[in-house]
Amino acid sequence: MVAKGCYTCRRRRIICDNGQPTCQKCRDAGKECLGYQKPLVWVKGGVASRGKMMGRSFEEVTKKSPRRVGESHELSVPAPTENTNPPSTVEVLNQSVPNTSNQIAVPNDSDTLPVGSSGAAQQRGKNNGQVSASRNTSTTDGTHILPSLVDPILKDINGLARFYIYHFNKKTAGDLVLYSNTQNPYRDLISLVGESPLLANALSATGALHYALLADGDFSPMPWSTGEPTANGTLLTPKEVEREVTSSMSRRPSSKVYEHFLGLKQRALRQLSQDIRDPVKRNDDKTAAAIMVLALMDAIESGDEAWKYHLEGAKNLLNSRQHGFDASRSQEILGWLDTLTVDGCLIIELMGSTLARPGVLSKPFYSPSMGPTALRRLEKTSWVGCPAYLLEVIFFVHARFCHADTTTTTHEQQPTMLFSSSFLHPNSKPLQSPQALLNHIQAFDPIAWAIDLQSYLYLPDLTMRIALATTYKAAVYLYTSRVLSRPRTGSSFPPTNTNEWFGLPHDHTAVAHILIDQLAVIPPQDPHFKCLIWPTFIAGAECRDSSHRPFILDRLSALYYAIATVNVRNAAWVLSLMWRKQDLRREQAGAYDGDDYDNDDFDWIQELDESRIDWLFI
Repeated sequence: MVAKGCYTCRRRRIICDNGQPTCQKCRDAGKECLGYQKPLVWVKGGVASRGKMMGRSFEEVTKKSPRRVGESHELSVPAPTENTNPPSTVEVLNQSVPNTSNQIAVPNDSDTLPVGSSGAAQQRGKNNGQVSASRNTSTTDGTHILPSLVDPILKDINGLARFYIYHFNKKTAGDLVLYSNTQNPYRDLISLVGESPLLANALSATGALHYALLADGDFSPMPWSTGEPTANGTLLTPKEVEREVTSSMSRRPSSKVYEHFLGLKQRALRQLSQDIRDPVKRNDDKTAAAIMVLALMDAIESGDEAWKYHLEGAKNLLNSRQHGFDASRSQEILGWLDTLTVDGCLIIELMGSTLARPGVLSKPFYSPSMGPTALRRLEKTSWVGCPAYLLEVIFFVHARFCHADTTTTTHEQQPTMLFSSSFLHPNSKPLQSPQALLNHIQAFDPIAWAIDLQSYLYLPDLTMRIALATTYKAAVYLYTSRVLSRPRTGSSFPPTNTNEWFGLPHDHTAVAHILIDQLAVIPPQDPHFKCLIWPTFIAGAECRDSSHRPFILDRLSALYYAIATVNVRNAAWVLSLMWRKQDLRREQAGAYDGDDYDNDDFDWIQELDESRIDWLFI
């Protein structure tokens, strides 16, 4: 039988020479010869390209067909609505899983597959809003739609874990970078899950936690909804507020999804214990990356304690690996996985050091060999959104004033100027005194920073980017001035004279008002909004005017429901407790004029140190 010609020639309406394996005419024309069989066609918006099933979705088909006896239970799992442009390593996921509504449905344990089994596969296809997980689906005309193929990357992972990895890819990963429409290394991690059970469990656990918070976000009383007064109209005492805080923070969602998270988390921790004892896996880049993901998961879960243990573990792995992170290696081009792990550890340590007790974290991970390049990379890729100029200031404060190092005792031996920064003017010495460091912060130019970042991602309107930079400038200034206002317990920095600790600067209140104003500029739907957790907490901690407190709680509430992370809720509870203690101290001090009241008598950093909890609010 004579062939009709290749599919390419038939579409071009020319006579094909029927050459094998491809025709000569296609080769001469530089065209791709599609062969002599009809190629597969990806159907957009329905289950068929023509006929009575054209334009029909799976949901429309299955709703009209009664469930047959013995047919598997169908699980409808709405997925996130946010559209992103993920990397090529997970294109199959995005092509085969639909966009859906905001409704949250709980995955069923019955759809869990044993690793490597050929049971019920998760069926994914373009439709009007649901991911169906079933063995088969019947149409109105009796046609059975077979389950779609599983991405080879995820073929050895059970169906439930695959679903949560998908959720991590589609929703959670977008909140871990500054701009979701740029390259996202957290999505690239998914390409490695087949090679690392630890990484697979860490990503699926993080996705399950985020999904559980979306499904059951109001699982405990919220500080922005309960209010301070009791039933009889009196204010809560600090102990009563503390009991409320403890009770709220100890509660966990009771949903099935949260049980899935606990199981996946336990599996990840068990796998981590095994991998750490294996010399080969211990030196594997994927192990360190998974530990960094677990630290992020702990920040989402609570932000109170566990993050620092994972951080220290990742730092130890990075520092003890055979190749190390010495000066010679830092000059090389790090692999993307190394870069992601180092960047994740850096941002967690830098921001975590601001609220952790002195001496809790080991020697700063940032080293002279990393230089300003690493910090510039963080300002572009990290979800925190803090400019590199100000990240360096935070490092200075942590290294010089808050890092307890028992091996160094003299002023000259302290980790002050460990590197030469390109951010500093050649003649400036920002670390010679607290005032010099504050002047260095005030020299930061938010507008110039926003314009410079245009080379990374062009924005037609820089208003929100400038507002973000101005917000961090004010927040870092307030934090630094508070740290430097008096000696700190556990600090390794011995002041040469009492004038080095000078109290709060004269413009402290004015900067606090600037911070409040800038927080109001960025709306919840803006991509910069997710970066405001730490600045909002600093604004609340430095808030002198009680009339600003509802606004602070409103911002934290919006953040909580925008990105679904429990550390935002805990930040609001911590602020509520500090405010009540502050009010009680004011009442005990007697009458005062609110405009002239000096907030220097309430040291919120000391209050955090005495709480014995090391918070991470990012």
